[in-house]
Amino acid sequence: MKKYLFFLIIAFAFAACNEDLDMEGDNASCLVVEGWIEDGGFPVVMLTRSLPVTTEYQSMDDLSDYMLRWARVTVSNGEDSVVLTGKYDRGYFPPFIYTTSRMRGEAGKEYTLTVEYRDYYATSTTCIPAVPDACTFKVEPCTDSDTLFQIKATFSDNPAEKNYYQFFTRVGTSTKQYQASYLGTIDDAVLNTITEMPVYRGHQLKTDKYTPYYTLHDTVSVKFAHIDETSFHIWDSYTKTLSLSDNMFLSTSTDMASNIVGGYGYWCGYGAITSHIIIRDSIPQ
Repeated sequence: MKKYLFFLIIAFAFAACNEDLDMEGDNASCLVVEGWIEDGGFPVVMLTRSLPVTTEYQSMDDLSDYMLRWARVTVSNGEDSVVLTGKYDRGYFPPFIYTTSRMRGEAGKEYTLTVEYRDYYATSTTCIPAVPDACTFKVEPCTDSDTLFQIKATFSDNPAEKNYYQFFTRVGTSTKQYQASYLGTIDDAVLNTITEMPVYRGHQLKTDKYTPYYTLHDTVSVKFAHIDETSFHIWDSYTKTLSLSDNMFLSTSTDMASNIVGGYGYWCGYGAITSHIIIRDSIPQ
């Protein structure tokens, strides 16, 4: 089966179009959706078409041709329905989003996303879980390095509930976009009541060399999100795909999980809290 590379900020990790689409020819493409809504936040949706992996060089500048700028994007919470407005925003990559200030996410509610664009029609429903208790953070220098630092988070989990979590990170203030923290997808089946774990830097699409650690004076924003089971499987499959892609001796032929009906990608609800950390050479513990 021919593999397609999806134009996603999550490191091109989503999987192949199906064989029926492959039979339509090399120009066949799939709709790719990246969308989320947080408790207290506005919905954000990015839309692209997939592009085939080829041996020919493709400039990053040419990838803008795969952004969808004229779609009708609707979000409904069962009571109200809002059509999102498309706009350029260089705080995201790709730099075009659909959003609205007429609907904020509320924990406990379900949100249905609908995307209409030419022959594409896609839907998805997600819920926003309750916001988790706050984390505490500490910063430590990495072993054998006096220039790299790691962040560790400590948080509590209610053993009487089934919970899933996801860490996201953003470094600096030039972007509004959070990346899924590497190995930051958590099923509470592996947690203690009080857990300490590292919060690694998320992969950056435009970064030539990836490091999971941070450097002196980095301003790091960490989003700690309570997610539902569907979102857990999406981000867990992303982590596994990303891990295998870094290993030259292993590969994966499985598609990354998706909850988009009529396309690929994700529409996720987050009950999230955000903390801001400045990496210093002397960190109070």
